[in-house]
Amino acid sequence: MKKIFATAVLIASCIASSAHAAAPRGWFITGSAQNDFETGTEASTRVPKSTSAYLRAKSESNGFATLMQTIDAAAYKGKRVRLSGYLRTKDAGKGALWMRVDDTDKKSVAFDNMDDRAQQGDKPWQSFDVVLDVPDNARDIAFGVLLQNKGEVWADGLKFEVVGKDVPLTGGAHPLSPAPVNLGFVE
Repeated sequence: MKKIFATAVLIASCIASSAHAAAPRGWFITGSAQNDFETGTEASTRVPKSTSAYLRAKSESNGFATLMQTIDAAAYKGKRVRLSGYLRTKDAGKGALWMRVDDTDKKSVAFDNMDDRAQQGDKPWQSFDVVLDVPDNARDIAFGVLLQNKGEVWADGLKFEVVGKDVPLTGGAHPLSPAPVNLGFVE
């Protein structure tokens, strides 16, 4: 009996050491329902001997959570930046990468949360990009991984980099019209 108990304790400690239920250093969890979700890291199933981060719904939620960080935009003003990486989902409401650029008035000036291309349900590892321009009046850049409603999302191999203007922008980065357009729907 003692041998079985000792074996069980050893197995439990190995499992506990392979998954850490806390935000990785430099990241934090937030969102409209952050308490309905948990985050952590575990051994990657995409690349041997590497680590993935995850967001997991504790139960079905009406909100979302994000594992994120915010950086100073000073080094990126006037440039185009890309957040890229791999995502995998299990029973996900929506799992996605996202990025937002805020100006000095704390107003969002560029945003993409992959709403029109988020992963739903069970999806294997796939590569995704979010690309935004950082205007000269930018103050900060926030980015991360989000999970909405239910399930799990894993992120791996994230990169944040400056890219050329030849790289197409993704959602939410289109310029605003200076005045209302086609209010009569004739075009």
